Amino acid sequence: MLLLWLLVAAPGPVRPQYDLTNYLIVAAHYRTGNPAAALREIREWRGAEVAAAVGALRKAEGRLRAVPVQASDIDFRTVEAAVLLHAEVGLVALAAVSPVDAETHLEASLGLFEWSGLAASRQRERASPALPIWPRIDRRDYYFALASATLAFGVPLAARPFAEAAARAAPMDAEVCLLSGCVNACLAEAFALRHRDSDAGRSREAAERDLRDALALDPGLQEARLRLGKLLLDGRRTIEAEPLLAEVDERGADDRQRYMARLFLGRVADLRGRHEEATRLYRRALQAWPDSQAARLALAHALERSSGPAAARPLVAASLAASARLVRAPDPWWDYPFGPRGLATAALARVWGVLDR
Repeated sequence: MLLLWLLVAAPGPVRPQYDLTNYLIVAAHYRTGNPAAALREIREWRGAEVAAAVGALRKAEGRLRAVPVQASDIDFRTVEAAVLLHAEVGLVALAAVSPVDAETHLEASLGLFEWSGLAASRQRERASPALPIWPRIDRRDYYFALASATLAFGVPLAARPFAEAAARAAPMDAEVCLLSGCVNACLAEAFALRHRDSDAGRSREAAERDLRDALALDPGLQEARLRLGKLLLDGRRTIEAEPLLAEVDERGADDRQRYMARLFLGRVADLRGRHEEATRLYRRALQAWPDSQAARLALAHALERSSGPAAARPLVAASLAASARLVRAPDPWWDYPFGPRGLATAALARVWGVLDR
């Protein structure tokens, strides 16, 4: 690759030319050639260099083509590859807790994505003799993927603007409402930990609206019902939470949903003074997810309260032994605040599928 050669050949500390030509080379390789090398290269670019290259690309809007004919033409597919290249680098930086790099590249991705859609629309309006440009990255899917991924990395504040953009792009989409509810519920917990009570309250209200909207659009969406029940439980609104969670226990899509519903129902029963029922529910949660530490410890606590420490000791010992095993099914309780497991992976695969690999 040209830029790789320049990096090696440049004498001493002199940096190679980080211009639009080389930027497009990196993006083209990300699309069709060697994405790992492209990722390594773009991470060497400084923030100002990224901004300058993106700015130069936007100024070259008139050279965008659906199918390049002349050497000066810019393939629109390469622009879309640049959008996803920056998105991937930004997400990797989030995972590595590098907030400056994450902000640089996520902003570059978002700016390019929104500009490129408008540029394609302007090109079609001009009735150019060239083939019209039709973006391949769906707006809803792009925002949804970045929102679900940033939430999965535990950064709900970064996820919120992407979730809001997804809602604007697809306001009647139940899955988008579910994701927005997950983001706001996670934000509420984060604000509560920082004693920002008013912010936490507003986020809880937003989460409840989102989850109720999701159920209104798709009454069979059990994940939204589960999360609405948990949100109400957190607010000690147990009378409202119980029937929602009971329905998930009965009609949940998989063992994970049934496990979480039983775990939360056990907490409802505890709060309402039905301690024997709570014990039965914690046992049923453990049956649904045998490797669950949360259910095992909740059951141990219930048994300690009813029968004393001796009854709880075997469960605590079993939990400690399970935590030492290298191979075990992860407890869904631990990543519950960060959205449904697998949601981000599926969303990212859908968007990145436009690349010619």
